[in-house]
Amino acid sequence: MVAPGLNLADVQGLVYTGYKKLPYAGFLFACFGPDVVATRAWLQAMPVASAGHDVVSKHSPKLQVAFSATGLRRLGVPEAVLDGLPNELKLGMANRWRVLGDKPDEWTFGHEPLDVIVMIYATSEAERAALMVDHRELLEVAGATVHPDEIACKYTDREHFGFTDGLSQPFIPGLHGAPRPHERQIALGELLLGYPNAYDKLPVGPRYPDFDLGANGTYLVFRKLAQDVGAFWTYLEEQAPRLDMDAEMLAAKLLGRWRDGRPLVLAPKPDDKLHPHQDLNDFNFLATDPDGLRCPIAAHIRRANPRDARDGKPEVSLGVVDRHRILRRGRSYGTPIDIADAKAGRDDKKPRGLYFIGIGASIARGFEFIQQSWLNNPSFHGLQGENDPVTGPGGCPFTIPADPVRKRLLNIPQIVKTLGGGYFFMPSLAAIRRITAG
Repeated sequence: MVAPGLNLADVQGLVYTGYKKLPYAGFLFACFGPDVVATRAWLQAMPVASAGHDVVSKHSPKLQVAFSATGLRRLGVPEAVLDGLPNELKLGMANRWRVLGDKPDEWTFGHEPLDVIVMIYATSEAERAALMVDHRELLEVAGATVHPDEIACKYTDREHFGFTDGLSQPFIPGLHGAPRPHERQIALGELLLGYPNAYDKLPVGPRYPDFDLGANGTYLVFRKLAQDVGAFWTYLEEQAPRLDMDAEMLAAKLLGRWRDGRPLVLAPKPDDKLHPHQDLNDFNFLATDPDGLRCPIAAHIRRANPRDARDGKPEVSLGVVDRHRILRRGRSYGTPIDIADAKAGRDDKKPRGLYFIGIGASIARGFEFIQQSWLNNPSFHGLQGENDPVTGPGGCPFTIPADPVRKRLLNIPQIVKTLGGGYFFMPSLAAIRRITAG
């Protein structure tokens, strides 16, 4: 099932796949030098993989590339074209700290403009290492200043806190055929530029008078998030007896799922099984759990994707939520820690966390809206003074609805900290050719 006019060979592959069959990923960030010709020559020689190429060769290494507004400017894209970029991208992530609830003065990178991100996906550690060296050298030869390597650990479907990740993704027409019964198909223009979005409008994008530079491109959000696995599990071990729970149940209440991905809405008890062939993402909230007795209102998955549980009728809620969906293509970094060791306080304190990668045709209506209006909103869905228990700033309470008396956690520690990031435009392959042509 391919949308009318959609040319998959023109779309960078990361839009349609997280490259899970390429388990070794690395990311290069660079600031371009003053030689525009050399920078364009570097880009022209880069073998950027498309969604069409991924169908042909799933197991060969893949390269993807995206540019900040300053990067496009240093590639010689005219100011009149750059004016078509959304304001949040032109300002950059660090300057959107009030919207995001960030503290850029604590970041380890991203204060200065990051012109480009090169994303490398490989079949082995050795292959990734060689590609990282090669593409660092190519950037440096073109006059760029390259930041230290960002290296992901080998891909698994679990993040460092131990939970299955990446389960809730929107369906988009293209490589994946028809949606399954529980999947909602969102407008292609919510994810790709050049197509109508949920409002039947074309999303904002850059264009020349004779060429749509945005068509088949999209916007990419990159954030490096540190995870304090030891603080998370030791806090839960300390608090669980007071609430007459074990740490696993309490963790599930915070996230909204068990570690194996079963949602509390469908499996409220540890040993509850799903129906045969039932998908882990096949649920809504209102019909089964309107008051949060299974999955608390403040739980991470209810905030990140409220589904049918916003105010109003379920179908209206689902339609509103469809306007704020993004694709997630994150990878973990750092050495995983055994959860049993984390619970016992045997935290090695080594750096570990998540490279969050979000993709969508509107950073403001997608990533920023989710961050500001749902995750960081202390009055989300009638709550009072509660931020997201996982991604929030720490020090907040967390309410667990229960009958007859609710339970409550206080002063949840900050377990996720943003270390840096940026906003990028991920052009189509045709747009890359136009940029390199000058």
